[in-house]
Amino acid sequence: MAPVTIDTFVNQDKPHVVSNQSATITFGEYIFRRLLSIGTKSVFGVPGDFNLSLLEYLYAPSVESAGLKWVGTCNELNAAYAADGYSRYSNKIGCLITTYGVGELSALNGIAGSFAENVKVLHIVGVAKSMDSRSDNFKDRNLHHLVPQLHDSNFKAPNHKVYHDMVKDRVACSVAYLEDIETACDQVDAVIRDIYKYSKPGYIFVPADFADMSVAPANLIDVSHINQQDCITFPSEIQLFDVIDRATKWIYSSKTPAIIGDVLTDRYGVSDVLNKLIYATGIWNFSTVMGKSVLDESNPTYMGQYNGKEGLKQVYQHFEDCDLVLHFGVDINEINNGHYTFTYKPNAKIIQFHPNYVRFVDTRYGEEQMFEGINFAPVLQELYKRIDVSRLSLQYDPSVTPYTNETMQLEDPINEQSNNITQIHLQKVMPKFLNPGDVVVCETGSFQFSVRDFAFPTQLKYISQGFFLSIGMALPAALGVGIAMQDYPKAHITGGGIKEDYKPRLILFEGDGAAQMTIQELSTILKSNIPIEIVIWNNNGYTIERAIMGPTSSYNDIMPWKWTKLFEAFGDFDGKHTNNTVIESPSQLSLKLKELKNSKTRDRIELLEVKLGVFDFPEQLKCMVEAAALKRNKK
Repeated sequence: MAPVTIDTFVNQDKPHVVSNQSATITFGEYIFRRLLSIGTKSVFGVPGDFNLSLLEYLYAPSVESAGLKWVGTCNELNAAYAADGYSRYSNKIGCLITTYGVGELSALNGIAGSFAENVKVLHIVGVAKSMDSRSDNFKDRNLHHLVPQLHDSNFKAPNHKVYHDMVKDRVACSVAYLEDIETACDQVDAVIRDIYKYSKPGYIFVPADFADMSVAPANLIDVSHINQQDCITFPSEIQLFDVIDRATKWIYSSKTPAIIGDVLTDRYGVSDVLNKLIYATGIWNFSTVMGKSVLDESNPTYMGQYNGKEGLKQVYQHFEDCDLVLHFGVDINEINNGHYTFTYKPNAKIIQFHPNYVRFVDTRYGEEQMFEGINFAPVLQELYKRIDVSRLSLQYDPSVTPYTNETMQLEDPINEQSNNITQIHLQKVMPKFLNPGDVVVCETGSFQFSVRDFAFPTQLKYISQGFFLSIGMALPAALGVGIAMQDYPKAHITGGGIKEDYKPRLILFEGDGAAQMTIQELSTILKSNIPIEIVIWNNNGYTIERAIMGPTSSYNDIMPWKWTKLFEAFGDFDGKHTNNTVIESPSQLSLKLKELKNSKTRDRIELLEVKLGVFDFPEQLKCMVEAAALKRNKK
C-alpha cells in the first residue's frame, strides 16, 4: 500500500492522536510522532549518510506543524551531553540521532554517563539499508564507518552489528536493531517503555531505507501517550499494605528520624511528593551529592548535605543522632556515599527506597527484610497519603539549628582583606547570587565541591554529573537544559515561593580546562537564543587534578585563552547578543553578581571570566582527595 500523509488522519484538536486505523504512515514519521507523544519536543544530533533519510521526516508537515525541533550540535558527543541535560531538566526522554560508527561512537561517553547516572536518553542510530544487509554479497563487505575483523579482514566477513554488541547490556537498558518493518513500531515502543522503567539510556538502530517504508499507525492510536508512570512496576495491594504498615510503625516509634533525598527521587518524578512529606511531618532531612536540590533546601528542618565523613562535621554529627533513616531514591556509589563512609547511630533502623526494592534493616537485631520487584515511587505517594502526623513522637535536640548558608561552618576562615577571589570566598558569596526558581548547571571541577554545601533557595534546580564526572559535560548539557526550558517553561517549579512573573535564570558554572573540551557548543547556545549566565572559573588548568597529583606537572597545564572574545568567533560578530566581563577581585565580583541577580531583562548571554588561584581548591575537595589517597595507601 502506498504511503499517505499523516495529515489525513491526525485529529487536529489533539495533534498527537491518530484517528484512522486503515491509513498508513512512513516509519520516519512514526518515530517522530512517537517522540512527540512521549513529551520529547526537541532532538539533538549530527547528520550523516546513514541517518539522512530519517532526518528528512523532521520536515514532514505532520511533524513540523507539531513543533518538533532539530537542534544540530557541533559533534555527537555534545549531542549526547545535550540530550542528557534535556532529560535531567524535563524528566522526559532526551533524544539524539547519529550515524553508524563514527557518529555513535563519538557519543558513547555521553551515553555511558547517562547510564551511570540513571538519565533517560534515547539514542537513534542510522545504519545500512536493510535491503543491503539481507544480501549475501553485502555480508562479506567491509562497509565504510565499520571496523573490520582483527585478523584476515580481506577474507573474513565483518560483524556489521559490532557497535550494537558494544552497547547492549553495557551502557543501555534496552537495544533494538530493526530488521523487520512489520515489528519495527513495536520495537520502538518497547525501548521507550524500558527507558522510562529503568531510567537509563536505550538504543534504536534504524536501517536507512526504513524511514521511507509504510507502517500502520495502530500503536499511536491504541497508546497515544507513554509516560513514566505507565512503565514502572507497581506493588500489589498486599505488598503496598505490608510496606506502608511496616514503615509507619517504625516512623511512629522513632524519636529522631531522618529523611535522605537522593537522586532517583528526581529521576522517577516524586521529588514534589517527598517535599510535601517533609513539610507535613517536620522530619529532619538531608540531601546527597547526586540528590542535590531534590529537597527544598529552604525548608525549616533541612540539615545539610550528608556525605559521610567527607561532608561537614556539623552535618554528619546531626545525622548520626538519628535513630531511623528513610533513604528515598537511594543510589550507592563511591562519590555519593563519601567513599563508603556512611555511618549510622548504633541500633538505628534504616529503610532504603529504590526503583527495584524497598529494604528494611534493623541494625539492633541484625534483621533485614527486602520487598523486591516494586518501584518506590508509588510507595512514597501512598506513604504521604497515609501518614498520620498526630502519631509522630519527634524529640529532636531543641538546641540544634537548621542548616543554612549562615550557619554553614567552614574549616578555614575568610580573609576579608584579601584582594583575591578564593574558593572560601566563593562559598560565602555565591549562595546569595542565586534566586528562588533558578536553574544551575555545574561542571565537574573544584567549584563543584563547594556547591555541595550551599543551602539552595526554594525551587532551585541543580544539574551536575556527580558520579561519572566527565569534565566538559556541563557546557553542552546546559544547551540541552536551555532547550528543555524553552519546551517546558518553569517545569521545575511545583510549589509557591516564586513570583508569577519571574523568569528563572539558567546559570552555568564552568571550569576553564573542562570548557576547552566542548566549547564549540557556545555557538549552538547562541544560535538557539538561550539566555544564560556563564561563569568561567579561570584557574589556568586542571586544578581538580592538581589537587590529586602533579600540582606543577605540565600535564595539568592548558593553553591560555581570551575567554571574553569567544562569542565574537562563535557567531556574535557585532556583540549584540552577549556581554563579556573579566572579574579579578572580590569587589568586581560583588558588583557583577548583584547586577545579574537583580536584572529585570534577561535576553542576552552573559559570560564572566573569574580569575582564581592555580592551586586554590575547596576544603571538601581536600577531604575527597585524602580519602582516595588513604584508600590507595591501604591497597
